[in-house]
Amino acid sequence: MIFPCDNPGDSMTAFLSPVEADPSSRTTQRLSRPIGTLRRFGAVLLTLVLLAPAAVAHEGHLAKNHSGDATRERRADEQSEQAFQLFSFLLSHWPSDLHDALIRQAWEERQWLRQSPDASTEQSLRDKRERVVRQLHATLPVIKLRWDGRSLAPLDPSTKLSFCRTIPSPLLVTIINEDHRELRLRIKNATDSAIEATSAEQFNVSSHTASSVCLTLRYDAEAVTDTLPLPMVASSGQRLRDVTVPIELTDPATIHASVTLNGQPTASRVLVRCSDGVYRHGGSLANKSTLTEKLVVYPPIDVWKKVRHFYVDGDVSMTVPPGLTTVTAEQGFEVERQQVVIDAQSRRTGRLQLQCQPIKDLPQTDWVSGDTHVHWVTNQWNVDEPLELLSVVQRAEGVQVVNNLTLLQRQASHAFIKPSQAPMGPIDAISDSIYHVQMGEEYRNEDLYGHLCFLNLDWLVQPIGTGAIIAGPDALDYPLNRTAIESCRRQGGISIEAHGTGGNKDVPVNVVHRLTDSLDQMEPSEYYRLLDCGFRLPLSNGSDHPARTLGAARTFVNVEPPLSYSRWIEGIREGRTFTTSGPMIYLSVNDGKIGDVFDTGPQEPLKIIAKFVSRDRIGVAQIVSNGTVVAEKWIDANRGELKLTIPAEQSRWIVARCSNRNDGRSDFGFGNFNAILGPGIGHTSPIYVTIDGQPRFDPAAAAYWRSRIREHIRDIQTKGRFATDAQLHEAITYMEDGIAMYEQLELQRKSARSLVEPWQTMRDRLINVIRRFGDPTRTVQTIQQLHQATGPRTTKKALEELTLLKVSVNPESRVKIASTRDRIELRQDRPQRFLIEVENIAGVTAPLNITGFDLSFASPLPADWCSIRVIDSPFTSIYLTGNPNEYKVVELTAHKAGLREIRLVGDAGQGTQDLGFRATTDLLLDVKPRRWGSAP
Repeated sequence: MIFPCDNPGDSMTAFLSPVEADPSSRTTQRLSRPIGTLRRFGAVLLTLVLLAPAAVAHEGHLAKNHSGDATRERRADEQSEQAFQLFSFLLSHWPSDLHDALIRQAWEERQWLRQSPDASTEQSLRDKRERVVRQLHATLPVIKLRWDGRSLAPLDPSTKLSFCRTIPSPLLVTIINEDHRELRLRIKNATDSAIEATSAEQFNVSSHTASSVCLTLRYDAEAVTDTLPLPMVASSGQRLRDVTVPIELTDPATIHASVTLNGQPTASRVLVRCSDGVYRHGGSLANKSTLTEKLVVYPPIDVWKKVRHFYVDGDVSMTVPPGLTTVTAEQGFEVERQQVVIDAQSRRTGRLQLQCQPIKDLPQTDWVSGDTHVHWVTNQWNVDEPLELLSVVQRAEGVQVVNNLTLLQRQASHAFIKPSQAPMGPIDAISDSIYHVQMGEEYRNEDLYGHLCFLNLDWLVQPIGTGAIIAGPDALDYPLNRTAIESCRRQGGISIEAHGTGGNKDVPVNVVHRLTDSLDQMEPSEYYRLLDCGFRLPLSNGSDHPARTLGAARTFVNVEPPLSYSRWIEGIREGRTFTTSGPMIYLSVNDGKIGDVFDTGPQEPLKIIAKFVSRDRIGVAQIVSNGTVVAEKWIDANRGELKLTIPAEQSRWIVARCSNRNDGRSDFGFGNFNAILGPGIGHTSPIYVTIDGQPRFDPAAAAYWRSRIREHIRDIQTKGRFATDAQLHEAITYMEDGIAMYEQLELQRKSARSLVEPWQTMRDRLINVIRRFGDPTRTVQTIQQLHQATGPRTTKKALEELTLLKVSVNPESRVKIASTRDRIELRQDRPQRFLIEVENIAGVTAPLNITGFDLSFASPLPADWCSIRVIDSPFTSIYLTGNPNEYKVVELTAHKAGLREIRLVGDAGQGTQDLGFRATTDLLLDVKPRRWGSAP
């Protein structure tokens, strides 16, 4: 969650001001300076007052000695300010096809005004601005006026403008100053004016240049006129000859649109592009500002935009100006857009049917879309929106899983815990077999640690937020985010880093401690550095609504049917995801799918196939391995694929990505392949290839993260607020342990796969392994005993409490498996890890596999209600090393509650998996049910 304010330390008074409380009445602002709203009546009356030129230089340039330079820079600043106001006004009032160009140019103007070292030169800025204005002239109603020093007149006297009664309309007024003197104008209110709002009350036109202002006009139903008078008043008050422009007033047309999906009425998002180039909203949700107005987050220009779409539930009627009108219906990334062009006639109703259909022949099925990061609240964040509205928008966007996250915000002027529509857990009232809504939590520390999305919770993790910015000026940076993650994990939840790596946040240290399940909003270059350390981490994504439209960026998870929320969460844990703001990507390597890990030889071929499907052009498509683009193709279509075959050569991670970024913002440092930054981007999680069981490792990546953590330590020491030295020591120790683990990565990665591992090395590695079990109440005593161990025997003794299975491989490579207990207790949907003690007399080096069968049937069947996996990570390997004695890690997750008996079957490669149930052990699982909404 990102609040829209320049200084996160502010109390956000401006954001919660009366103007913002009703965004529908908001007028464009520039650095908190309001732009006037003018009255409207029956005719357009634009009174221009000629003002004396001002000679005050821009504050940022007062040090200039040369008066000519100062005047020129002052004029450049004024022009940039006026342009910024114009583009901001258009974004917030008049959505059009120039949305991206306006955002880009507003950012350029903002960079100039802030005197950013990255700002364009004055000439370049002017050229770019003029290109955008020419595009506006080709899109919106426009009147061009010429000033020759004595009078104002239309550039083209034959120009005739058309406006529709009762429907607000934009008018772009461009004044061309052909005089050698600067022209200063002010729009003066008039009682009979049709002007409702303007982008600027006062603006300047330098000599031999042009400047534009946008007006909002509304004519009453009874208005009758055929001219637009533009009275001109000189600075002396002398009235000059009026300029009269012919206009035509028309009556509105009505369109009635019905939207279906597979022949059934459906909720959808609808775009209506009217004959004057403007997108307008209709229906019962047309004025719902939570849905129709969003802050421009990237780039950060502090401007609200009016989105082009609106939501309907089945059908909609609305009035539009007469003329060619384009109506488009959308229903998620997997459904084809439907578009109809209608010639709307005044005083008549045009009826149209938009029949949406799923995209045909998707390369793979069983991918379930979700938004990991939603706050279903108003744009002010402190008021819940109705769940019934969420249900409509969820279905309109085609987002199958929505995580509605509760957060804390406490400041002197406002304090709230929102959203609060339901306790943690599923919201059954608006969930069914296709769509699911789950309450979760965003746990936040803005000052130091970062934001976390907690999904699959039973109850809120307290205190919900820490630090002065989030929890109030008296709050501490304690407890650590680590403590909160461990509480989340004990509930069976997953922890997602909410906003990439941020500045110096906890991400790298959480990752090395195995406290990160996935990464949202992650910049690829940073993501690749984590993969280069051997970590297996998926990407996910969420919109952070209301900061963005729900589902603007989303996560697709590979889930075998039937769909359940627990299966969707398990898919994230297993890394079977891709993240997207439009295109879908299906990646395979030697028939392995996203999230898979397989071992091969260095000369063995890797057949890599990436398939791309989108409603729009794919754009640039790439396959990336170990940070290098190994295949690239420009796909000027909505389908395409990349294929290549390469020798494995080294351990690898492999991802696919694509980008159709055409908004012109990627060259401002916001990247091309991070789906949160704009539409048309997709990126998969990896497929992992190991050589001799060794994961990919780049020492430079580990050194980078150690450096980042050291910077983080300095921030904690200088900025952190703690009640005691012990709290500060705990924070620093967590960081230092992380640095030590990064230092040990290469050694312990090799040691975990080495035939010869000294017991001291094994002990130290297992301490890191057990630290990552996620439940200190189970592991603290074992770790203490390991630190005290003096040899292999005392090490084995220390590990007994966490050892569930014993596996032996005899000289004939036959596997035997036995449980150390007859019965264990698990929590539903909560992963729990145990050790496997291995006696490998045969010296087998194959992977160890454990599968489960349900004994409740007469003939045992696979236990699909229990996920079992042997963990493969930088600190422990799924592969047996050939060492006579070693330990592996198994994770069990039971998805159904009750007393259930399971048969565990072990194999260690070729020659053992055909032994049937001779390599088995039976185990009784006492699975305690989830307790939604309350702590035990």
